[in-house]
Amino acid sequence: MEFLEGIDTEYFDYIIKVHLGAEDEKRSSIALRTTLHHAMETFFSLLGAYIQAPNCAYAWIEKCSNKGLRDFIGKIEKSNNSLFTKLNIEKVSWENVAKSVFHRYMPGTEKNDKTQKLFALLWQRLAHEYMDQNYIDEYNSLKHGFRVRSGGFALSVGAEHEYGVPPPQNEMQLVGKSDFGTTFFKVEPIGKREGNRSIRSRRVSINWKIEKVVLLTQLVSMSINNVVSALKIANDAKAETCRFLRPKDDEDFEKPWGYSPGVTNCSMDFVINEEEVIFVTKNELFAKLKDRKKK
Repeated sequence: MEFLEGIDTEYFDYIIKVHLGAEDEKRSSIALRTTLHHAMETFFSLLGAYIQAPNCAYAWIEKCSNKGLRDFIGKIEKSNNSLFTKLNIEKVSWENVAKSVFHRYMPGTEKNDKTQKLFALLWQRLAHEYMDQNYIDEYNSLKHGFRVRSGGFALSVGAEHEYGVPPPQNEMQLVGKSDFGTTFFKVEPIGKREGNRSIRSRRVSINWKIEKVVLLTQLVSMSINNVVSALKIANDAKAETCRFLRPKDDEDFEKPWGYSPGVTNCSMDFVINEEEVIFVTKNELFAKLKDRKKK
């Protein structure tokens, strides 16, 4: 309870208010995007603790790695029957978990039933975004060394009249565009040969609408509050002392996905022929470094 009472469930709402009123739109957009990533990680960590260790949430979160958390979420996505849970549910699924979280929120009412279903769908959608590799790479680039360039991109296509000569600008068709986004470099291995040390870099650009970022963060913030309330009740807090939050209108659950840049990500690169790459093992690499040191 000491841990649960210490969680500031209004923190992410505060961050939204601070940056929506800021003059530097470019930097504020990055701060808001980072806030969404952080909020989603917080929410899924708390939800995992609620499912498996509601009486010791702080320890579950402390011992759960980022990879472990994503593996856990992936199993919920598949309604994996092997997942251990301390909840009184048949199997771990978004629907069953949502029913458990909101079982003390206006029980026996139509609003309770609707709220459970809407949040279950929201959490499923959030899980899909949280598990996306581009999402993972962007978050890592933001929080580890701030390895991003701010700003979105536009993509237009058109048919060439002559090979290698771009068509006139008035014939180009806009596929997607956003003023907000990030570009970062991803370093990855070349090929799948075991023991190979060869790597290459890839430029990845991601587009997003700031409206979607803000609306999703608000919904995630509500979800954090609701899971914390459910955790408190699981630790013998009186239900009437715990508040549950939801948007006033059911349509607000759908609004974030109404904002789309058209093209969400892009990566244009050279094709590398793996047969032309010199494969170097770890021992061979160390040997070369030692030879250079001697010279």
